[in-house]
Amino acid sequence: MQLSNWRVVVTLILLVLAVMAFWNTFKLWTLSPEDKAAMVEKDPGSLTTLEQKAIRLGLDLQGGIHVVLRVKLEELNEAEREDAVERAIQIIRNRIDDIVTESQIHKQGNDRIVVDLPGFTDASRAEQLIGQTALLEFKMVESAENANLIISRIDSVIAAYERAKAGETEEESTDADSLALTTEDNDTSKIKTSDILAELMGDSLVDTAGLFDFDETLSLSENDRPLSSRLDPILFNNRTGISWPGFAVNKDQKALIVRWLNLPETKKQIPIDVQFAWSTRSQITNQREVYYLYILKRKVQFLGKFLEGIAPSRDNFGGPMVQFRLSGDASARFAQLTGANIDKPMAILLDDKVESAPMIQGKIRGSGQITMGSSATFENARDLSIVLKAGALPAPVEIIEKNVVGATLGADSIKKGFFSSLIGLALVFMYIAVYYRLSGIIANIGLVFNIFFLLAFMAAVGATLTMPGIAGIILTIGISIDANILIFERIREELRTGKTVRASIDAGYNRAFIAIFDSHVTTLITAGALFLLGSGPIKGFAVTLFVGVSISLYTAYVITKQIFEVRKSYKTLSI
Repeated sequence: MQLSNWRVVVTLILLVLAVMAFWNTFKLWTLSPEDKAAMVEKDPGSLTTLEQKAIRLGLDLQGGIHVVLRVKLEELNEAEREDAVERAIQIIRNRIDDIVTESQIHKQGNDRIVVDLPGFTDASRAEQLIGQTALLEFKMVESAENANLIISRIDSVIAAYERAKAGETEEESTDADSLALTTEDNDTSKIKTSDILAELMGDSLVDTAGLFDFDETLSLSENDRPLSSRLDPILFNNRTGISWPGFAVNKDQKALIVRWLNLPETKKQIPIDVQFAWSTRSQITNQREVYYLYILKRKVQFLGKFLEGIAPSRDNFGGPMVQFRLSGDASARFAQLTGANIDKPMAILLDDKVESAPMIQGKIRGSGQITMGSSATFENARDLSIVLKAGALPAPVEIIEKNVVGATLGADSIKKGFFSSLIGLALVFMYIAVYYRLSGIIANIGLVFNIFFLLAFMAAVGATLTMPGIAGIILTIGISIDANILIFERIREELRTGKTVRASIDAGYNRAFIAIFDSHVTTLITAGALFLLGSGPIKGFAVTLFVGVSISLYTAYVITKQIFEVRKSYKTLSI
């Protein structure tokens, strides 16, 4: 065998490329959980980068989250509806690619998007990343004088509403008591007994609690000021001593205040150019969990679409934040806005929820930062930077289905399946080696090359390995062995006729080629049809089958044949 033989050269080149492509997968699969944790602690992005370069496991192998979204096309005009779903898919893909490397996103019907996130189990974070419209706006906080006037009016409306509601309840209670007393009048023995007991206890039959219209959960001032009594001011300018309408609300009071603010009577008291906005997340303040409620000017002063160079970072105190840059007209506009509102708070809203409301210390030009709440994490800052960089969705979306999917096989089942596959492969190797002796070992070498090249190809193209994909690999193993069996049986037939080893090998490969080529081509046509007409897991099966069959043809007529070229000089052939 000469090194100039083209089969050797091509195979060596392919082997080197395969090792390079499969190296990251081998490295990832051999890492222990402790090693992965150490990588994340040392460099949070290193493990994600490694996963992106390795073979990915599908949702059915490692579990994850399955989400179905509906794009609200009815909120767009006819021209915007044409490619709204496709644009939404691209934006969602840009958002989650940095978090989940093996995500699968595809369109379903006319207005639905299916998102599968294998290995990702944080449902709330997934909903935030995928479902956010990501409309970033900058608005000014309303003045304290106007805010106090609005709150005072709302207090009066809510107090009247609650009194009217309590009055209706009292009338119903009075009617019920009258009915009960009428019934009891018919039983004189009960009345006499009750009178005696009342005299002994120094009490009367009348329930004194019903004489007072008093809500035990509220003080008198809280009944008169139901909203303002639940608001704790938190937005101060320490330099000027001015207070602004930003308030802390106990978490358990938020639902009640939301209900009050949504009353038709309450909405009439809120000017059209004013809005109430809640914080994005809860905060821990004075050992209690609260939400922040802000009163803002409704006018949008600046849009987040002009931000550039968005990246998560930390402030001087280690708190999470998002840095950004501005250029051109946007920088000049932002400098004008901040310069005209020094010592005033400016709210930064994401989908109508306030991320933060920092005080403007001076004119901001060129760059700035979005500070996060005290309970925010660096992960929150990273998620915010992701959705801002990806951009806003072309239309609002709603999540109509969200499931956290456990690995359908389970970790134990996957382990058992892995070992059973190894045992099955070992039995095939043993059978072929025993039945065809040295030639069988050569066939096993070709099979090893076949599997390795297939896995390397999947790693190189970033394919996702699913259960149907594994089925395609197993079918490829059978096809590869079958090709070698056809060749070996042809060689045996030629040897029985008395031909030499060289003549038998040449005749065996030549005569078996037509049958092997026909069977491989028909399988490739079937795999191609499955890929074109199928979807999801069917495509995964089709890809592994198509590539595996193609590699099988190469290993049978290049790798194993090259080994048999050396054996042509033998006087006898072990087959």
